[in-house]
Amino acid sequence: MITRKINTNLMKKLETFKVMALGEAIQTPILLIGPPGVAKTAAVIDFAKASLGKLKGEDLFLLETDEGTKSNAIKGNVDLQALTTENVYKVDSPVTRAKVVVVNEIDKASASLRNSLLGVMNERVLFNGKEKLPCKWTNFIATCNEIPDDESDSPFWDRFLITHDVKRLSPADMMKYYNKGGKTFRQNHNITIPEQADIDAITLDPNKLKTVLDATHSDLSDRALSFLPVLIKNVMCVWGYDESRGMVKTAELLVGKTAAKNLAKNLVPAPVRDVYDAIDTVGMCVSPSDYNDAYDKFEKAYTNAENLNLLTDADKEQMKVRMEEEEEKLEFLKDDVVNEDALS
Repeated sequence: MITRKINTNLMKKLETFKVMALGEAIQTPILLIGPPGVAKTAAVIDFAKASLGKLKGEDLFLLETDEGTKSNAIKGNVDLQALTTENVYKVDSPVTRAKVVVVNEIDKASASLRNSLLGVMNERVLFNGKEKLPCKWTNFIATCNEIPDDESDSPFWDRFLITHDVKRLSPADMMKYYNKGGKTFRQNHNITIPEQADIDAITLDPNKLKTVLDATHSDLSDRALSFLPVLIKNVMCVWGYDESRGMVKTAELLVGKTAAKNLAKNLVPAPVRDVYDAIDTVGMCVSPSDYNDAYDKFEKAYTNAENLNLLTDADKEQMKVRMEEEEEKLEFLKDDVVNEDALS
C-alpha cells in the first residue's frame, strides 16, 4: 500500500480525495459534479501536489472549456521551432506528457472536443491524424456543474466509471472553517492507494459478487460492469473496508445510496445495518423532539454494534460522515453538530 499525505485548507473533502485515489488506483477517468465555487478544482490541485510533489509545468494539464474551445486544445499546436529549424512538421501535445489531466466544465465542451478526449480517456492514446500518441496520465479528472438532462443517456458520460458529487459546506461547517482560521487553516489527510500486489492478495466470495452484480446490472453498461471485481478490491483498500462493506460502498459509488442500502440488507450484519437505518431516520426529523428520539435510537444501535465488535475504524468514520450529512438537512439544528462522544 502507498500512503499519501494530502495537505489542504479545504473542509469536508476527504471523500473526494478518496475517490480521486480510487481513480488513480484503477487508472480510470472520474467525474466530479457540483455547483460553482465548491472547490472541485482546488481539491484536484491539492491531490495532484500530494501525488507529484512540486508541480512541474508538464506534470499537470489543466483545461478550462466552454462552447468555443477547439479540439486543438487537446490535440496541440504545430511545433514552430521544429518546423523552422528542422523543417519537420510536428504537433506539440502537452496532454500526452501530463501525469494529471484535468478538464473543467466538460459539460460545456463541444462534440469535437469530447471526441478528441475519448482516446485519451479510454485508451490513454491521443489520435492526431495518422499519429497515435501515448498518454501517461495517472489521474484523469473532469468536472462539471451538472450532467445536462438531454445528455444523461449519452455514451460519453458512461466513460466515467465513477462520478462523485462535491457538495457545498453547510453554515455549521463554514463556521467551523472560520473558527479554525479560515484561509490560514490547514489539515492533513492520509490516503491509501493500493498496489497490484495488494489487489492480487484479495479473493472475492463469488456468491457475494453475484449479489452485487444482480443489484447493479440494470443500471450499468457491460463496459462498467467489467470493472466490478477490481473496483470492489480497490474500494476495500482505499476505504479500509472488509469485503461486504467494500461491496456496498462500490454499489453506492456506481449506482447511488438507495441501491447500496438495499444491497447492505443482504451483505452487512444486522446490528451494523441498524446503525445506518437510525442515521437515515435522523434526516427525516421535523422537530427537535423528533431529533432527540432519533438520536437516542442511533446511540443505542451504535453502542450495540460496538459492543459486538462489529464496527471498524472505517465504519465509524463513515457513520460520522453520514450523520453529518443527515443533520445538515435539518434547518432547526442550525449550528448543532453530531455528538462526537458517540462516534469516538
